[in-house]
Amino acid sequence: ELVPSEYRRFCADVLHLLRAYRNTLARFDGLSKGEGEASDRARTDTIYHAAEERLLREWRALWLEGNALVRPLIDKPDALAAVKAFTEQVLTPEFMGGAIWNRSYSKPLGYPGDFQMMNYVYQWQSRGANVYERLVHRIGLDVAECIATRMVMVQQEIASVVASGAGSGKPARVLSLGCGPAQEVLNYLEIKSLPRDIDVTLVDQDHSALDYADQRVFPQTMRHGGASRLNCLQVSFIELMKAGEIFKTLPPQDLIYTVGLVDYLSIRRIQRLVSSLYRKLAPGGRLVVGNMADVPGSNFWPMECLCDWNLHYRTEEQMLEMAATLPAGSQAEIRPDPTGRVFMLYITKAVSA
Repeated sequence: ELVPSEYRRFCADVLHLLRAYRNTLARFDGLSKGEGEASDRARTDTIYHAAEERLLREWRALWLEGNALVRPLIDKPDALAAVKAFTEQVLTPEFMGGAIWNRSYSKPLGYPGDFQMMNYVYQWQSRGANVYERLVHRIGLDVAECIATRMVMVQQEIASVVASGAGSGKPARVLSLGCGPAQEVLNYLEIKSLPRDIDVTLVDQDHSALDYADQRVFPQTMRHGGASRLNCLQVSFIELMKAGEIFKTLPPQDLIYTVGLVDYLSIRRIQRLVSSLYRKLAPGGRLVVGNMADVPGSNFWPMECLCDWNLHYRTEEQMLEMAATLPAGSQAEIRPDPTGRVFMLYITKAVSA
């Protein structure tokens, strides 16, 4: 009785949409005209692309409707729990054929949003044993696109910080807290030549994520010779929250960023973390904090209800509140990512600090 009738109807609409595609596409699976594997693959790709555009359009309309129905329940924990349980019974199984949905829901490393899930987004490859599974994975990529766009924003910030000190004779010091696969670092280091030296420190609680990042980024640092250096630190989640302790041995940083971490924290814990990170900035340094946005087109319904992926979604005012305890002279501004589903908080330390 805690699940609204309009939400039950909505779930039926989502299920009807997906099963209509599944049943129609099943007739094409396994069909071959005996013209060879390449010809069959081309035919399958044609079918996939014909269905992709229409499904994305229909999916996005339902996604917005789901947000509108569920977002008002965020302050009603019993009703939200009932809606989530209903969704996981009725809808989630239909999404499990999509690789990105399956990993997000099953959480094989014990937490959502692990580095392998992020790689699905960064690689943006079609995955699935048949056309239907590829399409379900595709609409999952649609939801997770903001993971890639926020990464690009961080990559651009790295490039800006390194270039701004060219000719200073000092290395740019960059630190990523909760680094995951560190795709933005890898992308930046693929540059032909560096404007100045760069020291990168990657910090994460997941050893496998750090190992993966190190294996991919280290060869790029070697390509730049002594102009690029990489340091990896594995710490527990509790230690992540005590950033001051972690950074005692590190010099002041020109850029510190954390995206995909504070979404799990209360504002008070974020304020303490931000204050600690701010103290570790060099004068004129930049701190970048990313958080999922509380907007009508947010990821709330698909992540919270379909994947049991619990996050804090924040308004622009709440983002600015993260910097409310910083000393006078600090500057803070908000920029949305291109999807509008992530807010990035940019905090600049006073040069005289």
